[in-house]
Amino acid sequence: MGSSSSCCCDKKQDDNLPMEMVRAQPMEALKCEGELPPKEDVVIDTSVANYIRKSYLEAMKILQVDNSIARGISVGSSLGAGGRLWQTSPVDMDEDSRSRLWDKSKPVERFDVFFSHSWRTPGKWKVLSLLFQYGWPFVMVCWACVAGLVFVLGAFGLLSTPLIFNADVLDFKKACPFAPWVYLSGIFTVLISLLLSPYWLYLRRSPNCFLDVVSINQSDPDLMERGIYGLGGFLSISNELRVLWSPPYLSRLWCVFELAAYRKANPSGPVCVKPLFVERQACLLMLGSYAGAGIFCVVFAVRLGLRFSLPVTMLTVTPLLFIVHGNRMFMREKHELIASLQNFEVEAAECRLQSDREFVLSAIAAWYGSEEAFTEYVRGPLRQELLGMSMTNLPLSYALIIAAGPFGIALDVVLAFIRGGAPLDAILSEFIGSCLGWALFWVLLCIKVMWWLCDRYAAARSSKTADYLTSLGIFMVFFVFFFAGAVISDILYTTSLWGGVGFSVVTLFLVVLAYGKLPCRVRP
Repeated sequence: MGSSSSCCCDKKQDDNLPMEMVRAQPMEALKCEGELPPKEDVVIDTSVANYIRKSYLEAMKILQVDNSIARGISVGSSLGAGGRLWQTSPVDMDEDSRSRLWDKSKPVERFDVFFSHSWRTPGKWKVLSLLFQYGWPFVMVCWACVAGLVFVLGAFGLLSTPLIFNADVLDFKKACPFAPWVYLSGIFTVLISLLLSPYWLYLRRSPNCFLDVVSINQSDPDLMERGIYGLGGFLSISNELRVLWSPPYLSRLWCVFELAAYRKANPSGPVCVKPLFVERQACLLMLGSYAGAGIFCVVFAVRLGLRFSLPVTMLTVTPLLFIVHGNRMFMREKHELIASLQNFEVEAAECRLQSDREFVLSAIAAWYGSEEAFTEYVRGPLRQELLGMSMTNLPLSYALIIAAGPFGIALDVVLAFIRGGAPLDAILSEFIGSCLGWALFWVLLCIKVMWWLCDRYAAARSSKTADYLTSLGIFMVFFVFFFAGAVISDILYTTSLWGGVGFSVVTLFLVVLAYGKLPCRVRP
């Protein structure tokens, strides 16, 4: 929640801290740590002790739950209609639109996930991020079903094959009928299923989430105030805090409050930090990969040369030349995240109303001992946890979606072998060595190499020319790696079935090593 978010209204607030608005029993894990049994040889200033105890208990009240206004919405419903709920801050809506938001949520006892985000970040990036985060299983299942169906239809000769593929594997040499039906159906399936994934999430009863724009009443001033000052209680009944991180996040005091309150209410609960640039990069790489595979099809159509010749390979990966530079720019947000944690100052965080600021800072001071102690916690333990996890890595699930284009083309080549009457050992060698070993496993490694290079050399150079040359250098390294895998696999699987099997096994092992660390949970 950021500036001008659903936690803000035009109504002037009292500068005094809000009174307790709930009657829930205090949580057992949050008993006042200040209530220690006095020892006989210790003299206690009761006035100071009572003041500390009172302050701490007041802070604990912030974590109590106002069950009568605990309302959530399913993740699928929040992403419906093009993610409209994420697109516009309620402050920018007219009164009639704000009044209808409350009806989109429903009463809940707990939240599966609490979304913490800043309204200063465009909503389209949050929608794209959530489509990938929650929709990728649906996308992969749809792709597998469609690709499998098309492959079977093609194997039985029910699809036209107007092109020719010159096969040369083992002792099988023949001009085989070819058509990119698996590739074409696959890319359309991925794009359409990604857009339709919110409705799949809705049908399968996706997790209930706290989304500020509908979980806090935006039209009734009293309910809005109860919702805003009840955030701590909502966080205490949330199973997970999911931070949709963008550069403005830690500059917003309410976002900082949500992080502090969740960690206090749920000391061992998962905090999942999801930088929005990861899905943006994945989307660009997906489009570039599909475009490259399309160029490969065109090369087949006009018969410009051998499939793994240097010119053909260069043409195939050309779209990624433009994507590399964009990925480097996006990757700078990762370094901005690290810097924002290292230089975090709770006093520097912004808040629209002074009364809200006093409320948040007093709660943080009571929970962590002082504002300075919380600042040190963010800079120290929390930062170390974030740096030690792979939250900004490319997940294997996304990489599989990116590789669907090249893998689809490879399946079309296998179909050409089947239609051309190739012997079983030639078909198996093509499938294991080329389709799995190169088009899937090696492409996954190439994607990882590019991701790592864009991260390693993300910093802007001294001039635009130097910056572009850096991106060109990364592309050339990626190209050499990509082409080397193509040549090695071509030599191995075209001459020996076991050579293709060996190449596939080795590349699979490397993929497991490269994508092995996927956790995104942060623990204190």
